[in-house]
Amino acid sequence: MFKSINLSIQLLKTIIAFVMMVSLSFLTNKTFSGNNAFLDIVWPDSLKNNLSTTMYKWFGRKNRITSPAYDNQVASNKFMAYEGKTIAQILFLRLSPFGYSVFDSTQGPQNRVERFGNAVHFPTWKAIIRNSLIFSEGDRVIPYEMAEAEQLLRQRNLFEDVNIVLETLDDTNQVRVTVITKEQWTTSAGMQYSSPEKMKFVLLERNFAGLGLKTKATAYYDKTFLSPWSYQGEFDVPDYFGSYISSTFFLRNGHGYETYSVKFNRDFYASRTQYAGGIELKFSDEPYRIFTNDSVIHISYRLQDWWIGRSIRVSRRSPSVAPLNLVFALRYYQKDFFSRLPVSMYVNPYFHSFRDYVVSVGLSNQNIYRSSLYFGFGSTEDIPVGYKIQLTSGIEQSDFQRRFLIGGEMSAAEVTPIGYLFLSSRLGGYLAEGHKIEQAVINIRAQYFTKPFHLGRSSIRHFVRYDFTRGAARFKGEREYVVLQNNYGIRGLNSPELCGQTRLMFNFETMMYSPHYIWGFRPAFYVFADLGLIGQADELVYLNPMYSGFGLGLRLKNESLIFPTFLFRFGYYPRLPQNAEVAYWLISTEARKNFENFRIKGPYILQF
Repeated sequence: MFKSINLSIQLLKTIIAFVMMVSLSFLTNKTFSGNNAFLDIVWPDSLKNNLSTTMYKWFGRKNRITSPAYDNQVASNKFMAYEGKTIAQILFLRLSPFGYSVFDSTQGPQNRVERFGNAVHFPTWKAIIRNSLIFSEGDRVIPYEMAEAEQLLRQRNLFEDVNIVLETLDDTNQVRVTVITKEQWTTSAGMQYSSPEKMKFVLLERNFAGLGLKTKATAYYDKTFLSPWSYQGEFDVPDYFGSYISSTFFLRNGHGYETYSVKFNRDFYASRTQYAGGIELKFSDEPYRIFTNDSVIHISYRLQDWWIGRSIRVSRRSPSVAPLNLVFALRYYQKDFFSRLPVSMYVNPYFHSFRDYVVSVGLSNQNIYRSSLYFGFGSTEDIPVGYKIQLTSGIEQSDFQRRFLIGGEMSAAEVTPIGYLFLSSRLGGYLAEGHKIEQAVINIRAQYFTKPFHLGRSSIRHFVRYDFTRGAARFKGEREYVVLQNNYGIRGLNSPELCGQTRLMFNFETMMYSPHYIWGFRPAFYVFADLGLIGQADELVYLNPMYSGFGLGLRLKNESLIFPTFLFRFGYYPRLPQNAEVAYWLISTEARKNFENFRIKGPYILQF
């Protein structure tokens, strides 16, 4: 409890200091203009120096923590000189969360806060790191597998950064591998305050006792209920003894919820993975909010989900390039509703009880580039490039009919001389009796990120995203529409009027990353423009009114901490729909986004 309070106080001090430093930079020798009047404000040098020195001692660093020297580099290149050599020894260097760098051994903590944080942090056990490796002593160095090993360690969300270093021994046919990991501070606490009658408290530990276990406890307080307190618990085991089998146990009780679920899963986590699969069982009584009329109903259901897959290499072996894999997978999915909205064959199909028997076949190839300042704030980022083709078919037996299901996906990404480009096309639907197509959907998506530009010591990157979704032969009722909001629409704009069966959206954003760190937090200023159209399936979407949002904001992130990115945003919206909820300004947090990858997953049908 006291640790949570201390963390909150430290975070508040950091934000206050940042605002003060920005204010000082703008106020110093700054001229303000008004109605034919001018006011010059000049801070005395002694006051400026004293304030700056005091705040710098509290929150600043003499040196910027060294960032990776990658700029869209092929990840396997740094291991090519050691290809084919035998791994004679594996060493582990575990760095504490604050002040250190996996790329510069001269970096270290520079103030009491960093040293204190490092002293009370519990490091990840060496056995946990060793079990996460996909190579061992006695193996030969395969460059692309070494690159995948780094990526897998970073995906564990235990480390801020990872660097695997190879060193040739006296016997030049042998190498020593040093796995350098920089820990994250994995404990966090939070509170969401809506009113004295409604609050939420969260406690999260992502690396319990250094064992890589994730525990999350949430308490809800809502005085409108007879029993004002409810709770939610989650326990994750990300890897059982190096098998890459993960499990998740979840429960929620109170405020209309009674939910229990358990899930075991193993993905095609690396290019050489041959078998994958998963099991999920869930029972839930829960409230369900209907978007179109902002009402709440109570639903009850049970589901079970089983899948298994086999991957076969179909390309020649190459030390530097990941193989092309042919993947076969089977899936059985069953969902039974006990309490729901009224249903019929063509009404509220989301609440139909059904069983799916699905098979898929796919081709997959994924390589990795290394870079930074895409979704992160300076740590190494793994950029998947390659392609994936997956075809899916099967049979669905629902309350009312039996029909065939069909689906497919093609996606690809590449790092080009002018930036990163991702393209995908997905479709899904059903074939009923009489060769009638039902509930079809197609989605086309593109993302483009420019190479970084430099303005002084600041880095600037532009982001562009396009998304088009169209439904055909859709039924009536809940979940038979798409919405123009949140990640698929205009940020800060929400309305039940912004729904339909065709959606077109563009998002534009420019980020400027500051070279300065304030107590480990790196600020990034951004401007954005969101454009969107929403309409029905039987009309051209371009004939509908365009909605848009424009604005600017600030993101603040310390990558040594588990905390999400802190977000400050101001927006302007030229056109508003009826019953619109508008966030002209926002102070919130934002989860880190991820790149699309090209590993085949379990068979699925694209949902609307």
